[in-house]
Parts: sequence; C-alpha cells; structure tokens
Amino acid sequence: MLRKTRAVCALAAALALTAACTDDPKDDAEGAGEVFEEPRLVDMVNESNRLLYELESAENRIIQACLEEDGLTVHDQLWFSATEPEEQEALFGADDWGNWLPPVEEAQKYGLGDWRFTDEGMNSALAEEYAEFKGYEIDADSPEAGGGSNLPDNSAFEALSPEDQYAWYVGYFGEAAAAQEWGYLVGEEAADTGGGDDGEIDLGDDFAYVQPEPGGCQREMIDALYGDALQRVDTPEGEEYRESTWSWRPLNPVDDLAAYEEFDLLYEERLTGVQGELVTCLAERGHPGWEFGEEGSLPTTDYFMELYEGSADVHDHPDLPDDAPTDFEGKMAFEIAFAVDLAECGDETGYRETAAQAWGDTQEEYYLSIETQVYAWQEEVRGILTKAQEVLES
Repeated sequence: MLRKTRAVCALAAALALTAACTDDPKDDAEGAGEVFEEPRLVDMVNESNRLLYELESAENRIIQACLEEDGLTVHDQLWFSATEPEEQEALFGADDWGNWLPPVEEAQKYGLGDWRFTDEGMNSALAEEYAEFKGYEIDADSPEAGGGSNLPDNSAFEALSPEDQYAWYVGYFGEAAAAQEWGYLVGEEAADTGGGDDGEIDLGDDFAYVQPEPGGCQREMIDALYGDALQRVDTPEGEEYRESTWSWRPLNPVDDLAAYEEFDLLYEERLTGVQGELVTCLAERGHPGWEFGEEGSLPTTDYFMELYEGSADVHDHPDLPDDAPTDFEGKMAFEIAFAVDLAECGDETGYRETAAQAWGDTQEEYYLSIETQVYAWQEEVRGILTKAQEVLES
C-alpha cells in the first residue's frame, strides 16, 4: 500500500512528458484513459488515502499523549482506531455506475438480491451463496451479524467506573461535548442539541443537531496542528435535515461535493436518451410507470421493500400489481422475473454499455479537473504531518 510521495510526483511528470512526445495526437485522445491517465490518477487517490490515514493516526497519538499527561491512561479504544485503507487498483469499481442493473445470468438466479433483507431470505442457504457470489465479507463477528470481536479490545475502559469514564471524555472532548454526549454516565441530563437555552451557542431552532465546540485534548491537538483553521460548518438553509458541526482538516478536493455536482449533471446528460429507452422497454414487458431518480437509477429497492414488507419509506416507484404474490416464494419469483426483464432491457437498449462508458469518462474527467488541487492538498497534509512529528517529539 505504502508509496513514496516523490515517486508519485516523478511518475506523473514522466508520464506527462511521454504523452507530450507522442507522434499521433488522435491516439492520445482516444487511448488516454487506458494508457496514460488512469494509472496516474489511481496512484494519486492511493497516496491521498495513505496520507489521510497517517494524519488520523498522528492526531490520535497527540490526543493520547495529552490525555496521559493528565493522568488518563486507560482509553476508550474506539476513538483511536484509524483504519488503514486498502490500495485501489482502479478509480472506480466495475458496477459503481449501476449495481441496481445486474447481468442477465445473475438476475436469473438471484434477482436483484432484495429478498435477502427479509427474515426468510436472510436465514436461507441462498443468502450465503449470494454473499459469496457478490464478494461480500460479512463474518460472524461483524456488527451486521450481531458480533463484534473485530472491534478493538475495550474491556479495560469498560471496567472503569462511570465517573472515570466521564472524566476521560471530558479530558478528550471538553466539558460541553462530554456533558452533551456522555452526561448520562454521571446522571446529567443531556443538553438540547438543537440550539436551546443551555448556555451554548444559540443558532436558532432550525438545526436538528448542534455540535459543541471542541475542547479538552482534542482542542489542544487542533490548535497545535491546524492553528485558526477551526470553523463551524452549517448545513445550508432549505435542507430537510440541518446540523451544525466543526471542521479543522483541509478538505480533500475529492470530497468536495459541490465541485463534483457539475460532473454528476454531465453523467446524467449523457444518459438522457438511453434512460428513456430502458423505461420504454420495461413498459413493453409489462412494467409501466418507472422513472429515473436523482441518483441516476431506478428506485427498485423501495419497490421491493413494499413488496416484501408491505410499505416503503419513499414511494417514488410504480404501484405493485393488484395480483402481486403474498408468500415469500411467490414474492421472490416476482423479483427474479422483474430483474430478468430489467437486465435484458439493459442489454437490448444499450443502456448498460452506454452507462458504463459514460461513468468511466465522467469519473476520469472529474479526477483530471481536480488533479492539481489534490496534489496541493497532499503537500499541505505532508506539512501537517511534519508539524505533528515535531509536536510528538516535544
């Protein structure tokens, strides 16, 4: 996983020179994604992931050292568990653009896989087979399976008295955050997180959650590494759910959703015509009324949730047929039949091929558009890591 930073930059420069010296500009344009652009961009993404992991780890070490200086030596390990990222081999997965549209062979056997969320499906042998087929890695110890031995050993902290646990949270996050989130440990009533009259900053009643300003050792870490970069971040007005939180790390350009919006719209534009053809194909096969949602997919999950559970949280899908089956076997057969029609329509209309190409092109164009900013962000993070090392050594 670990890559040398200078090697990445050197590789980018060398590849750029190679591209500039090619004899055939046409080949450059058509083969860029395969030969030149993607390998460099993948290296860039992996380097960013590595740097973020190192940054999280350094922050944790500084906070832990601060706590121990204050005599708090038994820690809630859940707050010190940075996860080392796996190295990516591509910018995106093969089905990232549309895992709701399975291949025909998969649809014939497993449908869309929504049956597995029911009690009958979850406990069936087919569910295990399907998980293996899809490459899902849910073992008996995972939270999804009701276990938890993959979590760090937190037994020492859990053995502390509630008062000592609360003191640790005060040391880590500061008094305001500890009282709001863990006050129950010492019998304190939780503060109003919506900006009420508890003495904290009153931001009005529009926020469902208001995060207290960081304090304790977390604040000491922020001040040491980020200076005056600490700022409040409010969900824009007009959103259904609004919260007010705090931010201090420099934002990775890859995570700037506002910058990505332009390319999201571009992807949708590239699919406008073929989306209509797919919906028409479904209607001709007896499935009328489908429309693509904001995510660029058909709302099949809600449709089959209503089939299996009797209702759905969101109803932006066609009504179920009056003669929809009522038993599990019949419902699963209904799902499989629909999935086969959907998969075949995806092939017959050319939607699958068009969407995969449009997604790949759009993703590469997006990463190319922010490449310079990402390299600048990486240099900024390296500077913070250098500062973190100095803090730890002092």
